[in-house]
Amino acid sequence: MLQHHASRTIPFLAATLAALALAACGGPAVPLTGTITDAYSGQPVAAAQLALGDTTLAVDPSGAYRIERWSTSDTLAVNAAGYEALSVPLEGKADLAQPTPPAATLNVTIRPNTLSGIVADSTGKPVAGALVQASDTISATTAADGRYTLNGLPEQFSVTIAAPDHEPITQQVARTTALDAALRPNVLTGLVANRLTGDPVAGATITLGERTATTGADGRYRLTKTPVSGTVEISAPGFANLAQQLGSALVLDAELRPDVFAGTLIDAATTQPIINATIIATPSLGAPDVAFSRIDNQTDGAFSLAGFPETGFVQVLAPGYRKLTLPIAAGMPTKLALEPFFTRALYVTAAVASNTDLFTEYLDLIDTTELNAIVIDLKSDLRDDLGLVYYDSQVPLVKELELSRPYMDIQAILDETKRRGIYTIARIHIFSHDNVLADARPEWAAKDRSTGEVFADYPGPGIRYAWLDPWNRNVWDYNIQLSVEAAQLGFDEVQFDYIRFPSLEFDPTDAERLQLSREGTAEERAENIGEMLKLSQRAINGHGAFLSVDTFGYTAFRPAKLIGQNLQIMGKYTDYVSPMVYPSHYSPGDLGFDNPSEHPYEVIRQSMEAGQGQLAGVRAKMRPWLQDFTLTWVPKDQIVVYGAAEVEAQIRAAEEAGGVVAGWMLYDSANTYTEEALKPE
Repeated sequence: MLQHHASRTIPFLAATLAALALAACGGPAVPLTGTITDAYSGQPVAAAQLALGDTTLAVDPSGAYRIERWSTSDTLAVNAAGYEALSVPLEGKADLAQPTPPAATLNVTIRPNTLSGIVADSTGKPVAGALVQASDTISATTAADGRYTLNGLPEQFSVTIAAPDHEPITQQVARTTALDAALRPNVLTGLVANRLTGDPVAGATITLGERTATTGADGRYRLTKTPVSGTVEISAPGFANLAQQLGSALVLDAELRPDVFAGTLIDAATTQPIINATIIATPSLGAPDVAFSRIDNQTDGAFSLAGFPETGFVQVLAPGYRKLTLPIAAGMPTKLALEPFFTRALYVTAAVASNTDLFTEYLDLIDTTELNAIVIDLKSDLRDDLGLVYYDSQVPLVKELELSRPYMDIQAILDETKRRGIYTIARIHIFSHDNVLADARPEWAAKDRSTGEVFADYPGPGIRYAWLDPWNRNVWDYNIQLSVEAAQLGFDEVQFDYIRFPSLEFDPTDAERLQLSREGTAEERAENIGEMLKLSQRAINGHGAFLSVDTFGYTAFRPAKLIGQNLQIMGKYTDYVSPMVYPSHYSPGDLGFDNPSEHPYEVIRQSMEAGQGQLAGVRAKMRPWLQDFTLTWVPKDQIVVYGAAEVEAQIRAAEEAGGVVAGWMLYDSANTYTEEALKPE
């Protein structure tokens, strides 16, 4: 019994002795226990390390610890990777002053001091090399996988994340240890190429908001610090501007459409440069130009057409050549070869052209001979309706004044001539032979001082040629509009006749009777004609047709000061000048001949040589009117009957002249032509 009692008292005695031993050392008689937890999450910190006096230990997986020997004078030190180190003095802790068995409890909360995460771009791709910065001394750089860690952080702070070619972000952080970030790429890159050739476009400017970049020689660009949204504008000299909204992708390749068409004009027969030409682009044939360029004395034949459209046609008009028409398309040639064109034409009145059967006979004559062109009056040359437009014109002023009649089926005429390959010239009387306009708008006409009426020439019984005032720009506009309509209808060329001041040759009192809105000096009259032609050529060429002018024959030798015809001035603003070098119209003694009409070859040859001097250095080619009629209103001893030999001699002289001579035209007011003088087709 006694022995059994003694065995039960041994544990009790051991505990008592241990307590007495601890008490003898100055520490509590119970162990110190507790849990280390995360201040942000409240979860145990399994990796915490503790130190108390000489004792060090690690918490268990649940964050719990137990220290058998401790003293209230000790300090508990807590450390854990990723946490702020903490020292807890045990002195003064009420719960530890009189610990109650089985243990004293001291739970400790420690604060994380790290931040980690992944930095990626807006597509989710990790961003390596990004700088994550909390302060001047706390920062980290992301690894290849975009991960980073910041250490030694306070509870609250501001973090900035930046990476090359990305928009930086700044964020306030409080009581967290994880922060993933998505950076928006802010660099736009791409390749700018020529849509037609595929070649890179160097020097293109790319603009997005206030940011700009320029393509290099390889056509590539790099635009940094781009905004979130906006319109990307791309421009380059010689190209149409391109605008596109910025999308989520930051690679933008672009094809710029050239809006400058540059090239060289050459003669298809000789390959030599063509130095004078007009180059236009139109959305359709007959439409007004949307791009216009003119070269004058361009020795290398180079041209540049700005404002080049995306679709339509390029048309090239060079005096002495067939018009070249090219559809606008990829791979257009830049060396344009023009076919030389030597005009061989005859003239018909509007009355003839309005008679289909009769007109067809002239077309047949052209088809079977060397002729290749026809001149058609648009206005009547008949006494009863002189100046009346002989087709259903849609020119507003013509319609308002009711100055047209649908006598000619102009579209049928043009369709047939084109089918036969015949070059068409629309002849328009400008300042004379337009009685209907002068009478409809007398305020636009020259005045007769003696009567106050419209001034007119009266060359014979029942013949009246009213004169419009060459200074009056309403007259200019009327005829320019009619000319543009002719070009739109499909005429290859518009020819101005009576583009001059009155010659005052029919009545000795003409000079006294004539009253214009101003008199003007000889130089001013010539410049006035030049200015009218300048405006006309711009409009007519701009609709795809050539412009020519008829002049007195004497202008081949010298300016006609009284009437304002000066080939040097007129040649600047026309494509062809056509002196009426009819041998019968030269006076006895002219050109060294008692009767010039007896010398058709020599008269034409001398006239052509003189005319080339008048046109030296200017744009226009010379294409004379030749005589295919017998002039009867001269003294009987001066009359020379013109037949095949005389007509053929003139043609031969014109064709042998060379130089700027680019054809000839036969004239007979009765439209009766000498077929025997013409070579077969």
